Amino acid sequence: MPVNLFDTRTMLESVEQMKRARRFLTTTFFGATPRNFTTKHVDIDIIKGQRKMAPFVRPNRKGRLVDRSGNVMRSYTPAYIKPKLETTAGLLLNQRSPGEAIYSARTPLQRAGEQMARDYEDLDDQISRREEWMVAQALTSGQVNVVGDGVDDVVDFQMSSSHIITEVTAWNEAGGDPIGNLRKYKRLAAKDSGRTAGAAVLSVEAADAMLDNEDFRKKLDTRRIDLGMVRPEELPDGVTYIGYLRDPGMDLYVYEEWYIDDGGDEQPMIPAGGLVVGPTTSRCSMLYGAIQDVKAIEGGLFDVDRYPKSWIEEDEGVRFLSMQSAPMPGFHEPDAFVFATVA
Repeated sequence: MPVNLFDTRTMLESVEQMKRARRFLTTTFFGATPRNFTTKHVDIDIIKGQRKMAPFVRPNRKGRLVDRSGNVMRSYTPAYIKPKLETTAGLLLNQRSPGEAIYSARTPLQRAGEQMARDYEDLDDQISRREEWMVAQALTSGQVNVVGDGVDDVVDFQMSSSHIITEVTAWNEAGGDPIGNLRKYKRLAAKDSGRTAGAAVLSVEAADAMLDNEDFRKKLDTRRIDLGMVRPEELPDGVTYIGYLRDPGMDLYVYEEWYIDDGGDEQPMIPAGGLVVGPTTSRCSMLYGAIQDVKAIEGGLFDVDRYPKSWIEEDEGVRFLSMQSAPMPGFHEPDAFVFATVA
């Protein structure tokens, strides 16, 4: 029996085999195993670092009752994402596919399969870019503003205000101190979360200000590249490895990635002049709520991070292809991170 290209399970298998659009902030700081929920709500445990010590008692006295380590669990309904594309008969009959020879012998059915693959990739990239945007919002502001068709919510991860910093003296000004500031951010993250912030991801403006600082250039050590511990050629597009600072013990990256906002303007993922400092081994991960689609529920495919769907509007003779997802950044340790504006 031939495989139906538009069967949901066949499409889902194809989507799962695709390489996600590269998302440096997500893979660097939200690298814990993603979780798929079977409900439309997701639970986020927000963990605040504590350093309790066990109390002393005499050996013949009862044990001392101590408080449990605290965390706050909040339940959120993830923002729902459902982009779709249409495929008309004219697109398959009369239009040459990108890269196709002018006098190609491809049949309309072959073009349909190729068009579906391109549409998958486009929809998946759009969702991945939205996920990266959500992660960037969480890291740089401690919250995600979810605004769209019929939705207007704010997801607050309770990031301490002291972890969002604007330096009085910019790094490219006289008296700017990149090394001292990075040392301060790392100590702040360690004090409030117990985590070691070993990476800094900079905007292009912050990177330029740092590289223009004479004191920084003296202390920069790029020998780790030569030793093979970091290979810049393996980094994703839009990411540049600057080097490793022995003091305060931190890898430095520049991230050049943008998105188009609701007004149609292009914006950087990391706000101009800013940088994110944090650990690469935190508990943070992506969370996915259940797919709220009757066909997905009836087919037992509601607990996936991507749900492709295809249907034909008979009267118009048009095929629609959509992809659904309910992502939410699991920003479990907000005080392990610092966002600073330095330029």
